Amino acid sequence: MAEPEKGRGIEGWRNVELPENLVIEVEQLMKEKYEKRPAQVNLGLFIGDLIRESLKKVEIQEKYVSILEDYAVEPECIYIRDNRRDVVAELRFKDGADLYCNIDGAKNCVHVGFAWSLPAVQKIIWDKNTKTKN
Repeated sequence: MAEPEKGRGIEGWRNVELPENLVIEVEQLMKEKYEKRPAQVNLGLFIGDLIRESLKKVEIQEKYVSILEDYAVEPECIYIRDNRRDVVAELRFKDGADLYCNIDGAKNCVHVGFAWSLPAVQKIIWDKNTKTKN
């Protein structure tokens, strides 16, 4: 059997070099996600799934204009671009970790709901709640 060329491994697969610290992060994520599963998940398949998800998001973002998108996320203020209304909503923290929208004058509008779905905003809120409890 011939030696596979550099970058080639098993038929239909290619080898890719990744920084070790990135592989460690991915292994930790995989462990957290699948720690309760009885069967072990292949690292290559897990990374492939992450890449596919990311490529799908990029394809959708390039094809369709988002109705709402994060414009800027700062510790005290979140800016959400509303492409339907052609405005930028400014969301400020009041009463602890509640977000209030300057466009709708509410804490339960679509802009606030969208902001809550953003991982960066979830981290800010988590940090605010942790500081409040300490």
